[in-house]
Amino acid sequence: MITFPQSGRFVCMLAVGLLGLPMAGPAQTASDLPPLPEDLMPVLRPILLTALGQSPQMVASNINIAGAEAIRIQYVAPMLPGLSTYTQYINNKTAVTSQSSISSSAAGLFYGITFSQPVFAWGALKARADSGKIGIYIAEHQYADAYRLLVVSLRREFLALVTKKITLRNAEFTLKQAEEALATVEERFKTGRASTEDMTEPRLAVDEARLARDQAVEDLENSKRLFLLMVGKADLDLEVIPDDVPRPVYAPEVVARLLQEFVLSDAEQTYSAQTYRDYIKSADIDYRIARVNLLPKVSFNYSITQANVTNAGSNFVSQVGVNTSGWNLLASWSIFDGFATRGVKLSALSRKRSYERTLRTTADQTIAQARDLEKQISFAWRSLEISQSRRDLSETAYKRLEENLKLGSASQTMVNDAQLKFYASQFTLAYARGGYLNYWSQYVSTLCVDPILNVLPASYLKDGK
Repeated sequence: MITFPQSGRFVCMLAVGLLGLPMAGPAQTASDLPPLPEDLMPVLRPILLTALGQSPQMVASNINIAGAEAIRIQYVAPMLPGLSTYTQYINNKTAVTSQSSISSSAAGLFYGITFSQPVFAWGALKARADSGKIGIYIAEHQYADAYRLLVVSLRREFLALVTKKITLRNAEFTLKQAEEALATVEERFKTGRASTEDMTEPRLAVDEARLARDQAVEDLENSKRLFLLMVGKADLDLEVIPDDVPRPVYAPEVVARLLQEFVLSDAEQTYSAQTYRDYIKSADIDYRIARVNLLPKVSFNYSITQANVTNAGSNFVSQVGVNTSGWNLLASWSIFDGFATRGVKLSALSRKRSYERTLRTTADQTIAQARDLEKQISFAWRSLEISQSRRDLSETAYKRLEENLKLGSASQTMVNDAQLKFYASQFTLAYARGGYLNYWSQYVSTLCVDPILNVLPASYLKDGK
């Protein structure tokens, strides 16, 4: 079960089995876009959804939302009534110093209750409460952005696992060929048709192939360990990792349309832009609060007390319990604070201008990044098509030699060499497909139209109002 943090507005809990259904948000539906890695390799989808609740990065972001909610509660508190009490048990004995026979004693339970309520503060308390809400919006946007970046990384690392699995298969095949070649030479040596020197090169070839195989095994295992740490899972069976990267789909008209819409929107739907707009609102609120800092404030207080009162004279001592109740309307006015308020206002204005400048810069940089990714997607697809052609040629040559082997016009060595070249072309194609899918994943993520983000609550993807 994945639990979204409570922010004072909702708690959203989703079962992993249902997380494939979109909830809300600006992202596209899966049918609007060419397939992403999890569409081509369904085993990846539950991993991405598991990471939402178990990834250390997402757990930390979840804690940040809880912290923002705690701050919001603190900011709301000054608007609410305050109630305080005290209770004490007193056992007093009082005597006149010069006449110790004149004394009085008192014992009992005494108490006090005070109620206070701010009445008028020029909107400063309401503004501070609004600042607390904006803090939650910022934490939620950062949570969504953290998941957006995590998904891109997990897709990239999963695709790398697939290519490394192919690398391991190729290394094992190369080792098998080297061992068979060595066995053939050794058999010839036994019959006297080969010398000791003839076995030197095959043995080195086996050693090199075994080393390459062992390195491929460790590379795959280490990548798996790092991948699991990112996801927050305990284990992943290598058998569930596909043996190849399925052929993706390229839709240049969709890519162009998304970029056009993104540029026209001035990149306003990105989470970083939403976060900086909230920072601007927060700085503006700080300025509004500081602007009324030196104005009079009004509060109301009401209290009830029961206390022990002692009166003493030269020849008497008396103690009595007294009940007191009353209220007051208090106006306080800080007239001069050594220009501290002025400094706070200047600080708030400078932060607001800085955030506005950063927002503009971030939008320009994101649009530039999106334009470059559009080009890179096109280049990656062209590279994929070239690799596909080379792979098809290698497959044709390999199958032709297999047929020739059956007819007796080709040797097993020739078939093995062709198979090794075919495997190499498969790796190159898988790498090219993975490269294309990585660029496509970065593209939809940068434009914040990634369908996987629909699993997040809608409020995490929108500006706070």
